[in-house]
Amino acid sequence: FEFCSRTRKRSLYKAGQCNVRKKHAPKYEWLLHMQDIFTSLVESRWRWTLLVFSLSFLITWFLFGVLWWIVAHEHGDLIGYDMYDSNREPCVTMMNDFVSCFLFSLETQYSTGYGSRSPTTECPEAIILLIIQSIFGVLIQSTMAGIVFAKLSRPKARSQHIIFSKKAVICLRDGYMSLLFRVGDFRKSHIVGATVRAWMLQHRITPEGEVLPHYQHSMQLNVDSGGSDAFLIWPSTILHKIDHSSPLYNISAMDLLGTNFQIVVVLNGTVEATGQTTEARTSYLASQILWGHRFKQLIKYYRKRRYDFAVDYSRFDETFKVDTPLCSARELNQWNIPRSTITPEPSLPVTSKAEMFDDSAYKTL
Repeated sequence: FEFCSRTRKRSLYKAGQCNVRKKHAPKYEWLLHMQDIFTSLVESRWRWTLLVFSLSFLITWFLFGVLWWIVAHEHGDLIGYDMYDSNREPCVTMMNDFVSCFLFSLETQYSTGYGSRSPTTECPEAIILLIIQSIFGVLIQSTMAGIVFAKLSRPKARSQHIIFSKKAVICLRDGYMSLLFRVGDFRKSHIVGATVRAWMLQHRITPEGEVLPHYQHSMQLNVDSGGSDAFLIWPSTILHKIDHSSPLYNISAMDLLGTNFQIVVVLNGTVEATGQTTEARTSYLASQILWGHRFKQLIKYYRKRRYDFAVDYSRFDETFKVDTPLCSARELNQWNIPRSTITPEPSLPVTSKAEMFDDSAYKTL
């Protein structure tokens, strides 16, 4: 059965974005962002990063252009001023107005090479300014290039290839009530050292009367018998055994109608191609838990020239109904029913040997 509980506002959206807005932050928060400008630009949107990238060059070209204009003005190289002397060797040849000063600043900082405008040995201050701008130009270019590279190489895009099942299910597994959900990675390069963790966020009142509106209950997860470590060469079914330490221990199928909670799931791992750490997140509300369902099998072992495995992602979210007690795990344990008498349904509803080796659905592989 699928139950619908009262609407709960998510603290974490299904796609993994946090639904948290900061209010009344310290007035000097902008100063903290400026102190770590590199991280701020990497985390900002592309339009702001590219805007700062462009302005950093335009502003420095303009400022150094003003400095070159001051040097030329004090030496009397600017046409139209009283100090202009055509017989005197200029600090920079052919730099006799602000436009030429701006172009010379651009050529110096961007290292495009000098044409008709070139510095002379007449002015020591011009040589010093040339050295300062050359060093500053290298610093600006390397910093902005590093920001763009760091933004391009972020593992955020890699986490979008990790998918979670739209629904979670509760059924019997090895005689125990269990919460199951799926996680898969449909990219060829694998996530190394993938670890899955989960918390249940729920309203809680302590014996002292303290109200904890978003109390985090840790949920123990297992991938088969390998603990919380997942090997994502194909989609894995993540299991949470509902025992006495589980926050779902006292919840029955009927309780899901009025229970208001959110289960947050986080997968951490290392990107095989880049060696960077990535994180994928999702969440499940009580209305997204199917009681008495199990996921359909989606891995097929078939013969086509040789034995091979195929994953049918069209079945990734598909479930089928199974016989499951409607009581809570606590009540099931209190009845002292032997585990051997609780016979779970098979993993596949009906699957013949011919279907397991059927190639008809994979002719395009």
